[in-house]
Parts: sequence; structure tokens; C-alpha cells
Amino acid sequence: MIVKNILDNSVISALQNEQLIIAKTDTIYGILAAANSEKAVEKLYEVKRRPLDEPVIILVADIDDIPNLTPSIKHKYQEISKNRPTTIIAKVSPNFLPHLSRNGETLAFRVVPESPLAELIRTVGLLVAPSANPSGEEPAKNVTEAINYFHELVPIYVDSGEVADAQPSQIVRINEGGEIEFLRR
Repeated sequence: MIVKNILDNSVISALQNEQLIIAKTDTIYGILAAANSEKAVEKLYEVKRRPLDEPVIILVADIDDIPNLTPSIKHKYQEISKNRPTTIIAKVSPNFLPHLSRNGETLAFRVVPESPLAELIRTVGLLVAPSANPSGEEPAKNVTEAINYFHELVPIYVDSGEVADAQPSQIVRINEGGEIEFLRR
């Protein structure tokens, strides 16, 4: 099913029922699944043919949804992410979304700007969102390319037009000294 609105009831229902959707994020089209659903995350890895030991990004609507960030780090993150989407790699408790693959003790998060996507996250919870492509292929630039990759394996596609000049997010992490360090600009 193709819909035009990321807040369509079918999108919300699919995510709440451990299904996958394809939608444009704040960067590119992604395969979205409820981060708190082990079943949905397993399905995402299977459909994407992604190795289970490769972590995925978690989209959040508010910086306070990222655990263990100090007020200073939150402020710095908000400053550097004003002009470009920014992924932050942060240390988390083993009990935080324990079914998600980790790089050591860390997970990757990105706060999406205020938008219908942010509203969706507030409605259904945190989302995992790797790019909309099978591992090793180019990310889909539109819904038609995504459908050609995944067909009926993904029940809902949100058509937000063509992705033009999409830039990947910059990536930062919190180093051992508690400071932000750039991994990709």
C-alpha cells in the first residue's frame, strides 16, 4: 500500500503491530520499525539482508529520549545539529532496548527536527531506521525504487517524492573524556 502522509492511520497501525514501513526520514528513505519490538527489528534485518551484528540508527523526537546524556552534551549536540542532521553514538545500559545490536556498549541516535516524522515517533515510540535498500545496494531515492527492492515484504510505503542531494548525517560520539568527537562530517 502506498500512502502520502506519514501520519496516516495505516502507518501508525503497521508500526504498532510490529510491521515495517518505508518512509523518508530527515535524510533519506529508510525502513522503519518500532525500536521496542524485537519481532519488528528481526523482520527489518531479514528484509534488508543486513548482518545481525551491524547496529542500526534509532530516530528520536526529543533529545531527552537519548539516555545518559549530560546537559552539556545535550546543548552541544543541539548546536551542531542545527544545520545538518547529526547522529550521536552514546553509551547505554545493557537493559536499554537489549535486543538491538550494539557496537560495544553504544547505540546510535538521531533527533529528527520538528516534523510529521517527529510526531509519528511521539505517537508510536522510538524507531529504528536504516536506509531503504538491501545491504550492498544503493539507497532508494523514491518509493518506486523502494518497492522494486522490497515488493510485498514491506506492507506500507509513504511516498514523499524524490530524495535529491541527500547528505548523510554527520556522526559524533562521546569520547572517554565526556566530550563530543566527530567521526564523520
